[in-house]
Amino acid sequence: MLDKIYETLIADPNIQAQVEDRIKYYVYPAAADMKDTHIIIDPLDAPQPGDYGDNDILTDDYLLQVEVWSKNRKTRDELARIIRKLLRGIGVVQYGGGFDEYDKDYAIYRDARRYRGKEYTAEFNT
Repeated sequence: MLDKIYETLIADPNIQAQVEDRIKYYVYPAAADMKDTHIIIDPLDAPQPGDYGDNDILTDDYLLQVEVWSKNRKTRDELARIIRKLLRGIGVVQYGGGFDEYDKDYAIYRDARRYRGKEYTAEFNT
């Protein structure tokens, strides 16, 4: 699921123009070093069994958080909206929770939104 989300985001020309290769997962850049806009994909839980068929697990459910960190609030907000639309297109929908904050020490705006997605298991695809 992480690779699918990453590939979807990196392929978008709007994101590519503003973020380039600064889309990360599992790794948070140091706030003090952040000069440009970043997107961070953060799994919040291990995949959980989703749908079953004949006592077999057919899908895994994912809970993720996608964050946009930027020095510019409007850029952050625009990218967060684009991300929501792109993820919906691959069946990953926004789920409650998250936050909108400004870190005055580093002058960084941060938008974090939680998403749920479902993916067929490898066993189902064989």
